[in-house]
Amino acid sequence: MEKVAVVGTGAWGTALAMHAAGKGLSVSLLGRRPDVVSRIAGRRDHPALSGAPPLPERVEVTLDPSQAFDEAAAVLWSVSVQATAAELARLAPALPRSVPLVSTSKGIEIGTHRRTTEMMREAAGPDVLLAVLSGPTFAAEVARGLPAAAVVASVDQECSASLQALLSSPTLRLYRSSDVVGVELAGAAKNVVAIAAGIVDGLRLGHNTRAALLTRALAEIRRLGARLGGAPETFAGLAGMGDLVLTATGDLSRNRRVGLALASGMDPAAAVASLGGEVAEGVDTAESLVELARSVGVEMPIAEAVTEILAGRLPPREAVFRLMTRELQEERR
Repeated sequence: MEKVAVVGTGAWGTALAMHAAGKGLSVSLLGRRPDVVSRIAGRRDHPALSGAPPLPERVEVTLDPSQAFDEAAAVLWSVSVQATAAELARLAPALPRSVPLVSTSKGIEIGTHRRTTEMMREAAGPDVLLAVLSGPTFAAEVARGLPAAAVVASVDQECSASLQALLSSPTLRLYRSSDVVGVELAGAAKNVVAIAAGIVDGLRLGHNTRAALLTRALAEIRRLGARLGGAPETFAGLAGMGDLVLTATGDLSRNRRVGLALASGMDPAAAVASLGGEVAEGVDTAESLVELARSVGVEMPIAEAVTEILAGRLPPREAVFRLMTRELQEERR
């Protein structure tokens, strides 16, 4: 029986562990906090995965990196982006160097503007096999075994093909890609746009407004992705448009819920606190995304507006007015 290791006991890491076990794989779910590991191991569930079946017996929940990584065919990294550098530093001595290290987290590190695979390469060395798994996948629905599709990308075609075969099932169909930059950047940026979409819906601005927002947001994400070396077609696919539509419109989206809270009049700190400890990666990613775009000369007005709102410098309705009264342009821009 093949084995995978999943690093991170959050909702997404736990859902991936459940999916892999349902595929028939042996799974080690590696956590950092003894209290969280003990709870999941004892109760065989995750509090954020309401309605999901119990954690399968094939999933071993552990605090021991050596035990988790032993004989694993792949390591799925599901640690939040802002905690990734510290966790990589802690686990680097134990990380296997001969199997794929797969990022499943979505965001950009504050200050450094690094994507998760960039942090992985620095921590694990230049020869490590890297991949990214991303797409329109709510953790709760994957944990329940509802049909979904996503993308697994690696510059090594054999790596992406082997991961596709290892992790695909009748409930999760994986497509492969070589565009690591595009897939990873699309996953990070869509969380920022989902906050904007939540604001639009919370202000009751209508379907026309939401459609315009998502279309123009996708255009600015594609501009940045192309400038950084991503393939334009990636942003029209599952990791781009697919994930953007899901996160911007789905009620399970934490980032959208932050936007709804901001539209109701909550200040940014209260909006984040309303999640009850869950992480909305778009909150931390927004400013880093804008800084990254400016560093390469790409304009991202929607992301900039979200950043200003989160900083408390711009009321949501004023942000909408500013976006609607910008200089008129050709659509191709």
